[in-house]
Amino acid sequence: MDVAIPSYQYAPYLRESAMSVLSQRVPNLRLLIVDNGSTDGSQDIARDIAAVDDRVTLYLNARNRGMFHSYNRAIDWAEADYFILLDADDQLAADSLASAVDFLEAHPEVAFLYGVEGRLVDGLLDPGRCDGWTAKWGVVSGEDFIRQTCRDSFCDIGAPAMIMRTRALKKAGHLREELVRTNDFEMYLRLAMYGDVAWTNRVLGIRRLHQAQLSTPYNEHRVLDFLEHERAFESFFAHEGAAMPGASRLLAQARRAGGDYAYWYGLWQLLHRRPDARAAFAYAGKRRTAPVLLPPVGFLFKRRWLRSLYRAVRRLVCEPRRLSTPYADTRTSQARPRQFGRRAS
Repeated sequence: MDVAIPSYQYAPYLRESAMSVLSQRVPNLRLLIVDNGSTDGSQDIARDIAAVDDRVTLYLNARNRGMFHSYNRAIDWAEADYFILLDADDQLAADSLASAVDFLEAHPEVAFLYGVEGRLVDGLLDPGRCDGWTAKWGVVSGEDFIRQTCRDSFCDIGAPAMIMRTRALKKAGHLREELVRTNDFEMYLRLAMYGDVAWTNRVLGIRRLHQAQLSTPYNEHRVLDFLEHERAFESFFAHEGAAMPGASRLLAQARRAGGDYAYWYGLWQLLHRRPDARAAFAYAGKRRTAPVLLPPVGFLFKRRWLRSLYRAVRRLVCEPRRLSTPYADTRTSQARPRQFGRRAS
């Protein structure tokens, strides 16, 4: 298992992210830290981590060469059967990799596996994004995954909660630099061209939400996010996805589905007197074939909406809990990570 952590000015989070990797119970684990010329002490922290654990490799840039240089250098470095690309402000859930690797070993046709992405805000875990009450695992064909993603206009995959089969990743190639916000989303579609897609309702990774994230402007103004996802679909179907049967129809379907989502988002903005309502309705109007005043009721029965309702119920039933991180600082420590899961009621 190879894990790469690209880092730039994330000194407060880097050690915790690295320890969440090094404490995993998988054989032949390697960790690469790629620092992009940080000036906040990140490189000293990386050296400290590497000094006590020979599984750690460092690429420390003297200057900032851009995030895609770090991402793609990490992809070139990967050589184990499985690979994870983990941002330095995120982390792996404790003891999350062993069962995931076992599943991948039993399903060699799978190009990548994804689980639930936990969300961490001010040290508290979002109770709506935690382990399902009953563990589930499954596999769909790559083609079905792409078609479902076009129907939904998105896929609910967080980069920290995704494990790629390295041979599929090498075929897919580098992340595309023109897709600043949705390069990972487009990569999921590309990977699905080279194998099946596995999923689980177990938490595999945890995203830390904070204002310094690249995604913050897109989360605050979702129309920007709609546009970026549309660009990712266009890029995919202009390249690898052109080989999909009915590629142009699938692209049109993805655009309409994005318009349906924008309609309901615009209505929510309007009811709450938020500023994005006009832009959302304008986006939806250009992509939907139905009259503007006719709501896309079918969207309310799609997976993304039903999943949102499920998570809302979880937030009502379960209280937020603080993330405990009893990670080992060295490979010889006997500290046992606690099982990541929902808070006991």
